[in-house]
Amino acid sequence: MIQDVAYRIAFVDLESSGLGSASYPTEIGWATIQEGRILSGACLIKPTARWLRPSTAWNSASQRLTGITKEMLDRQGVSPREAMRRFLAAVRERLVLSDEPDFDAFWLGQLAEAADVDPIKLADAKSTIIEVARNGQTFGDIAKEFPVRHRAEADARRLALIYVRAAGIEVIG
Repeated sequence: MIQDVAYRIAFVDLESSGLGSASYPTEIGWATIQEGRILSGACLIKPTARWLRPSTAWNSASQRLTGITKEMLDRQGVSPREAMRRFLAAVRERLVLSDEPDFDAFWLGQLAEAADVDPIKLADAKSTIIEVARNGQTFGDIAKEFPVRHRAEADARRLALIYVRAAGIEVIG
């Protein structure tokens, strides 16, 4: 039963140019649990001209934390439309979970708007993981085993790993 639920959820993480209201998404990553495996992906996002207008949009502390540079976004980034296409194709009709749904919903909303698609709602990964946890484990107890990387794909995979550990689901790789 819990494994069936696992196949109907996805995990998302976004990195950004900063934490302020002028910041924008720089990377989106996702992970799903399918047929006993965790599948994941990510893409860097080329900023729109509108995102670059505020002089406070880019925060060098975020660059140091993530390692994502403006040059990487220019060279390797995909358009917001392409980023949303890849993300939505991967998560399909699943319930999408984030460990920071307020922050991630802000950046996902910006991305959806720039891609001209409807935004999707995010659910709280921490509370969902607590619901499936066995033996009174807390999110923090399990999360200690999986450090935050501050890269979107790695952190989305981290959430999936925390979920499968909490639920007692076996996965390959």
